[in-house]
Amino acid sequence: QRKTGLPGKEKTFDPNFKGPIKKRSCTDILCCLLFFVFIIGYIVIGLFAWLNGDPVILLFPTDNQGRICGLKGKSNLFYFDITKCASAATLINFQCQTTQICVSSCPDTYWTYLPDVANFSTIVTFYLQHLKDIQAIMNSGKCAPYYLPFSPVVGRCIPRVATDLVSFAAESLDSAGNSLNATLVDSNNQTITGQSLLDGTAPIKLYLEARAIAEKIFADLTVSWYWLLGMLGITAIVAFLWIVIMRWVAGVMVWVTLLGIIGVLSFGVWYCYDEWNKLKTVAGSKTSIISVGFTTNLSTYLALQDTWLAFLIILAIVDAILILVIIFLRKRIQIAIQIIRQSSKAIGWMISTLFYPLVTFILVLIVISFWAATALFLASSGSPVYQVIDSRNLTNSTTGQACNINEWSNSTHQYYLNDAVSCVFVKYGGTSIFHNNVIWLQVVAVFGMLWIVNWVLALGQCTLAGAFASYYWAWKKPQDIPLLPLYSSFGRALRYHTGSLAFGSLIIAIVQIIRILLEYADNKLKAAENKVAKFVLKCLKCCFWCLEKFLKFLNRNAYIMIAVYGKHFCWSAKEAFKLLMRNIIRVAVLDKVTDFILFIGKLIVTVGMGALAWAFFTDKFISLQIFAPSLNYYWMPIIIISIAAYFVASGFFNTFAMAVDTIFLCFLEDLERNDGTEEKPYYMSKGLMKVLGKKNKKKKKTKDE
Repeated sequence: QRKTGLPGKEKTFDPNFKGPIKKRSCTDILCCLLFFVFIIGYIVIGLFAWLNGDPVILLFPTDNQGRICGLKGKSNLFYFDITKCASAATLINFQCQTTQICVSSCPDTYWTYLPDVANFSTIVTFYLQHLKDIQAIMNSGKCAPYYLPFSPVVGRCIPRVATDLVSFAAESLDSAGNSLNATLVDSNNQTITGQSLLDGTAPIKLYLEARAIAEKIFADLTVSWYWLLGMLGITAIVAFLWIVIMRWVAGVMVWVTLLGIIGVLSFGVWYCYDEWNKLKTVAGSKTSIISVGFTTNLSTYLALQDTWLAFLIILAIVDAILILVIIFLRKRIQIAIQIIRQSSKAIGWMISTLFYPLVTFILVLIVISFWAATALFLASSGSPVYQVIDSRNLTNSTTGQACNINEWSNSTHQYYLNDAVSCVFVKYGGTSIFHNNVIWLQVVAVFGMLWIVNWVLALGQCTLAGAFASYYWAWKKPQDIPLLPLYSSFGRALRYHTGSLAFGSLIIAIVQIIRILLEYADNKLKAAENKVAKFVLKCLKCCFWCLEKFLKFLNRNAYIMIAVYGKHFCWSAKEAFKLLMRNIIRVAVLDKVTDFILFIGKLIVTVGMGALAWAFFTDKFISLQIFAPSLNYYWMPIIIISIAAYFVASGFFNTFAMAVDTIFLCFLEDLERNDGTEEKPYYMSKGLMKVLGKKNKKKKKTKDE
């Protein structure tokens, strides 16, 4: 065993090791049991939420009696005195202090309890005879004191005068949002234009513009959706072809880019020197930057020799460092390029791996959908809560007390004949243990979603790692590659390593839920004056962000070791970390080179598909003009295609990145286990052996052979 002084011991040769271990046992059983128990509890929370919640109450308004408008034909909420909703002081739990009832349609006429007569003496007589009765009816909330023409808006009756103004303002604008100078005359003979209404009511203008744009965008999508799907198919093909050709263009791309960066930096050095040299003969150019001070006029700094000298020094240092890095790390850059090429070949022989992200996407979608439904039902859980309201004095001792709506309808109740005191609906909730802990159940639901989503991602990484490892350790490719490697790897990961994957994903989920709570606390402290608390919170957020990135990197490599050796999570994470630390420079170079390759790939696919969508939907293809649909906003399909192309390319390139990481770890193991002799041959590609100056010794032929 060689002693290198690096972390851990190097791997030794094992004649029985031929790739991912076939005979393995279940790992991290305790965590597996905990995971299944948690899933059962998570499902129980969902069932309780579905039994106690009703999302309908979030979508439709509720009247004073706790009846939901919209369930039995009466779909609109009518306020007896809508002026009571105008002030925040008259609201309790966002409920207006006026009678509210569900109606099938909003009133569309003017009405008041005053008699429709023109004789003033008749009105006085009417009041003297019926004033007390009228006041009693109005105070009891059994009748509205007046009607106005109302219009239904989001299930609520709103005075039509407001909606008419909005409609008039909308009609006064053309399709481009410009004023048509339409006018109307108010009761004081004042001329009002639609544009003046919009200028005075910015929210109305914003609403109208947004509504018009949304309607046109929806119309565009209905006539172009099949073209969008077709272009997504083209995106998948382009991303696949890009990965396949990596075996030929990876080296050219990396070296051309590095040399191009050196060329740009060298030109910058020359340009800065030239400008510095020209300023030698210019008066005032030798003034110090410090004496000039701060100014927003950048030309003042560019007229100084010190500015160009500083640029010259900085660019020269960066250029020199980059040249030295390339010279001393050229072999490691070549190794990274060869591993990228070998990863491209691996995907070429196992094309099914490119479509596995669809499985991950579907599973994640199911988990998030379950959480969203559970959160929605939890938010709407609870029974109607009623409180006592005194219309004469909102601050007396009875106001705000809980009440039973059924008891108040009983003739024996003390307030049965008291029209001023009533029992009205204020919110949904309850006093049971379930209702009092809804907020904590929401936190548990979020944590459960994070844990299961991270487990699904871990399952995908472990599955892909097992497939790519079986490719690397195949002596003769593709003859020795196992049949259905992706399916076999998926079965091993699911059957034997659910507990290990749950262990790793649990760690990530804990860090993520802590980060969410820190974000919540930070949002609450925005208006606070405690600078120390804000500083500490910012530091904690930064630390946990870094911790999550590190743990994701460590877990990713641990899953690779689990897929290969079938050991538990802690052993795999430890061995992966030690192996990477023994090759830290190679890790850094490969990581940056791979990031660069993936960035270029995503950029080309995204920009290319965006350009293709732009050319098609703007009729730049003369031969395809008859197929291109006529759109109101051609930029919306372009944006959708560009965003979708990025996510499709990310799915393909994430698989490619997993192939690179797996083959890199296998390469490091191969380098430590074997030495190229007849008994311990290398499994790496000939390109890697050539870069390292190694080769497998061929078996010597005997005379009989």
